[in-house]
Amino acid sequence: MKKKKIVVIGGGTGTSVVLQGLKRYPVDLTAIITTADDGSSSGILRKEFSMVPPGDIRQCLVALASKDFGYLNERFQKGFLQGHTLGNLLITLFSQRNKDFQQAVDELLRAVGAEGSLVPMTLRPVTLVAHLKNGEVLRGESRITPSRQLGRNLKKLSFSPKTARANPRAVEAVMDADVVVIGPGNLFSSIIPVLLLPDISGALRNTTAKKVYVANLFTQPGHTDAFTVGDYVRVLGEYIGADIFSHIFFNTKRLPAPLVKKYHNNSIGEELHAPASLRKDPRYIGLSLVNVIPKQGLSAADPLRARRNPFLHDPRKLAKGIMEIV
Repeated sequence: MKKKKIVVIGGGTGTSVVLQGLKRYPVDLTAIITTADDGSSSGILRKEFSMVPPGDIRQCLVALASKDFGYLNERFQKGFLQGHTLGNLLITLFSQRNKDFQQAVDELLRAVGAEGSLVPMTLRPVTLVAHLKNGEVLRGESRITPSRQLGRNLKKLSFSPKTARANPRAVEAVMDADVVVIGPGNLFSSIIPVLLLPDISGALRNTTAKKVYVANLFTQPGHTDAFTVGDYVRVLGEYIGADIFSHIFFNTKRLPAPLVKKYHNNSIGEELHAPASLRKDPRYIGLSLVNVIPKQGLSAADPLRARRNPFLHDPRKLAKGIMEIV
C-alpha cells in the first residue's frame, strides 16, 4: 500500500514534537519550516553567512533522526562559539558546500538517517515585520516574539522583502498531501509566517488534503490574551483566506494552578480551552495532550534551562490522534 503523505507546518519545538510522534508510523512525512528567525545563534549565522536561519530546521532535524542526535541542540558555553549549537554550525557548513539550501538540508537528512523530509518555506532569509495600529513597526522575529503589544495593537504582519517567494517544494508538498497539520507553535512568529506566502496559503485552500490544526496548550501574554481555541482558528483563517480546518485538536487535561503559575512568563499565559459552544462543532476534538517534562529531562548544557517551561504536547498521543484521521 502506498504510504499516506503527511505535511506538518510550523517551526521549532511545536513542530518537532509532532514529528517525533509521527515518524514512528509508516507514512511519508514532510515538515515545512519557517525561515524568518533572526535571534540568538540563528540570527548571528543568518547575518554572517546570508543564509536561511538554521535553528528551527535543526530542532526538526533532530526530531526526524533515526538515532539520538540530541547533542546537536546543545549550546557552547564559552569562547567565541558561546551561544551557538553544534547543529546550527553543521547546517551552516553544509549550506556553504551547496549552492542550493534545500540540497544542503537533504544531505543532512541523509547523514542522520532521517525518517522524513524538511522543506524550508523559502530558500532565502526573510524578515518578519509587524505593523502596529499606533504606527510603530517591529522588524524581526526577535523583536516581535517578546513584544506585549501584538494582542491589542497589531494591524498586520508582512515580509521584507515583499517579493519573498515560497520554496516550490513546499507548495508541491501541500498539494500532494493526504493530511496537512498546522501547529502547535507561536501563532505570530512560527505559524503565520508560513501562511504569509501567497503560494502556500493558496495551496492550503486548494489541496484536497484533510487539514488539522493542533492548538497550543497556553495563551501567550501580550499576543493572545483571553483567546480561546476558536480565536486561533479565526486568525489563521484570516491569513489563509478561508476556514480550511476539517479537524481541530485541543488539550483537555488541566494542570495544577500552582505549577502553571510557577512557569508563567512571556510564552506561558492561561491554559487554552475550547468553550462549550465550540465543542458542539464536530471538528473540535478534545484530547489529553499535555506532557510535563521534569527538569532532569532537559539538557544540562542549555543556558536557558532554568527558564524553560516543562509543558509540551505528548508526541505519542498527538500522533495517534492524527493517524486515526489518516
